[in-house]
Amino acid sequence: MELKVFNNTITAYGGRWETRLELPVETEILIPDYLPAVFKIVKCLIEPVVMHNDLVGARWQGDGYLRCTVFYQSDESGARLWRTEQKFQFEKSVELPAGRYAAGPARLWGEVEYCNCRAVSEHRIDVRGAYTLCVSAIQLEERDLLCSLADCGVEQRDCTLSGVEMSAVAEKTCTAESDFALTGGETILDIGGVFTPQSCTVQTGQVNCQGTLHLEAVWRGEGEETLSVRNKEIPVRQTLDLDGAAEGDMTACWGEVLVATLTAADAPGAEALLTVTWKLHAETWRAVEHTAVADAYSTLCATETTTAPCKLLQTRAELDLSLPISVEDDLPDPTVTVRGCFVTLGSPQIQDDGKDRVCLGGKGIAHILCADERGEMSCYDKAFNWRLPDSWPGTAGDWLAHVGVHAARVASSRSGDRVRIDAELAVHGLLLSAERYDVVQAVELGEEFPDKADGPALYLYYAREGERLFDIAKRYHARVKDLAAANDIRDGDAARQTTTQAACLLIPAAL
Repeated sequence: MELKVFNNTITAYGGRWETRLELPVETEILIPDYLPAVFKIVKCLIEPVVMHNDLVGARWQGDGYLRCTVFYQSDESGARLWRTEQKFQFEKSVELPAGRYAAGPARLWGEVEYCNCRAVSEHRIDVRGAYTLCVSAIQLEERDLLCSLADCGVEQRDCTLSGVEMSAVAEKTCTAESDFALTGGETILDIGGVFTPQSCTVQTGQVNCQGTLHLEAVWRGEGEETLSVRNKEIPVRQTLDLDGAAEGDMTACWGEVLVATLTAADAPGAEALLTVTWKLHAETWRAVEHTAVADAYSTLCATETTTAPCKLLQTRAELDLSLPISVEDDLPDPTVTVRGCFVTLGSPQIQDDGKDRVCLGGKGIAHILCADERGEMSCYDKAFNWRLPDSWPGTAGDWLAHVGVHAARVASSRSGDRVRIDAELAVHGLLLSAERYDVVQAVELGEEFPDKADGPALYLYYAREGERLFDIAKRYHARVKDLAAANDIRDGDAARQTTTQAACLLIPAAL
């Protein structure tokens, strides 16, 4: 008699592939004639703006630019603050190791390695630096699972493998416009903001996302040195085409503001036009279940099984929250005046929290603009760490953070010789982890057992609480259903049953 084996092919989680790419920066920024000459460099920032991010097959391609932003003081009366920027284009392509990967945008994050900025002349600034861009992709495995066995007196214990698979993912660069009131004469230094999703609905082949763009414009009045902030909210609604998405899928959306520009009105008294370019990220996940053989043996002959791990991703947390952050520190000079503050954030990361638990956290820097008694400004950087209050069981290597985090509100205050920064972080996305299932990969049958007619027809076994009936029957090469019937165990699947208390069990020999 031949053992019958039934297989099923599934897509399992194969791990995470990561690489680091260095993006060098060597550029000169020329100050146009309509802006004042450079007196002092206050702060230089380097941040990436990724326009295209595609993972097809085993190749990742991305392009965009590094935005070099320089805040400087002019040589005019009052040494007022000004801003200029330069875009440094990049294009990268990476061959991934042979294998299968989840298609679509890869996960990107990074940090500034170094940044040197100096004024070469009154109208020329030299910037040298490097940015490290990290690229991460989900590896997939095609697995042949044993889902059923038959004949040769085989007994099997099944298990259900449950998890989620990414059904679709896409990014879309969007544009929003709105009127923006100007009083006249003010100088706009910077416009930034965040996108807050409010509702995301999935239909066949597309996702509809509704939310709000929260914009902040930092400005200085004509002839003034004090910095002020003006807020603007723009409601937006976008539809993304996602091939593979279907109703019932779970969705996660977040977005980031890439650039915002103001265009002055042509007519007197009319409001300026605010144009915002932002990127929306949407991904859908679908619940899946598979049946596999977790253990097997034969009542007729010796059996050798080979097991192997199979991993599926699980959704552990859906994040849609605001996280308050407070940072305090001594001022580098107690005589300075705090003019303002802004915050830059690193990418959210899964971190080990001790005792086999993980948490979600990251790093940030509060950039505090200060002016001394002469009006000369400097930027004091205060690094800080943030984390969500919740933690989850596991280790960081088995977790994935498909999350967007942005600073939605920033305010600075001073008390004596100390400065306090209050910020509100907007956190949106999913936390996933890989769950391991040990399943039977192969079954080999050996020599037949001696004739059981010469042996005992019944055994007594003193079981401990929590022992699985299948394991007890396997020890005596008995049929699980015979063991359950002999001990009047009738509820549920006998192969998965465990003893509720210590007891003496009757073990009938398999015929």
